[in-house]
Amino acid sequence: MVTHYLEISMVGIVSYGLYLPDHLVTSHDISKISGIPIEIIEKKQGWRVKRISSPDEMPSEMAIKAIYNALDSSRGAGIGPKDINAIIYIGSEFKDYGVWMISTRIQEALGLTDVFAFDITAMCAGYPVGLAIAKRMSDLANNIALVASSKESYLVNYKDPNTSWVYDFADGASAIIVSKNYNRNVVLESSFITDGRFWGALVVRSLGAAIFRDEEEIETLKRPFFESLMDKDTLKRDLTLASKKNFVKVIKEAVERSGYNIKDIDLLILNHMKRSFHNELIKELGLDPSRALYLEDYGHMQSSDMVIGLDLGIKKGLMKEGSIVVLASGGTGFIWGATVVRWG
Repeated sequence: MVTHYLEISMVGIVSYGLYLPDHLVTSHDISKISGIPIEIIEKKQGWRVKRISSPDEMPSEMAIKAIYNALDSSRGAGIGPKDINAIIYIGSEFKDYGVWMISTRIQEALGLTDVFAFDITAMCAGYPVGLAIAKRMSDLANNIALVASSKESYLVNYKDPNTSWVYDFADGASAIIVSKNYNRNVVLESSFITDGRFWGALVVRSLGAAIFRDEEEIETLKRPFFESLMDKDTLKRDLTLASKKNFVKVIKEAVERSGYNIKDIDLLILNHMKRSFHNELIKELGLDPSRALYLEDYGHMQSSDMVIGLDLGIKKGLMKEGSIVVLASGGTGFIWGATVVRWG
């Protein structure tokens, strides 16, 4: 019997782009609406300011701006819009329209015809998952654009204490362009895990088919908001325990599969989370706090937290030639993922 192994090509990050809306919302603003003290928002939830899009600013429009910014940065590598062979949308499921692919809208905006585009759902773990997929499909497409967008701040009900853990949700978009046989910023290995116990941790019922089971509820349908189908105390207790264990697991596995160990990590980029949990996680991993970024001035921009982290890491001089960078994030549902990049 002959066993065939798939040889995966080298894939590197050529460029990235961000789009951040102009409007800022502060902890003071949300404190007034929610009644939660400013100190709790800033010290416990861990954010001071976040970006909010205008009502007529669509997720697809923000995504298109982000991919064009990434393409502007890729000119030095000789990659323009016509060189993109595939587009993968990895952002929020709250799009311009329901039951709709945002990736083909991006394709149309770039003026591309002979390419393929599709959307995936990994919630806030879009980039760790997306980079792993792009690496494994590089023989089908030389240059792949990963694009994420989020307008989820519009789904937050600041008067619902049961979902206060999403008060940090912000708006914006990002994009990463990866290329086959690009020997810089090389995408290494990944690890993922899910836990179905938390499938109902956060939902928007009015955007799903389940709403049609209740005719009366359809008739009284109002603005969609996030809500949890789980008991708040149970969710808080069980999810905290599971998150710590699973974050550590995927980070360690991704690093080891890449041929390194935890002490080799130069920069850990995590999605925005409670400050106390962030600190616990860094301690559990045995990392110096200086090797991790905390996004207190951005809130949680869904998948785009990873690209904000890359941008800050470069600007703060935390990423140099050969730096081992880990992108790790968790997404409601619940999924945890990590992908390693050797920068430079």
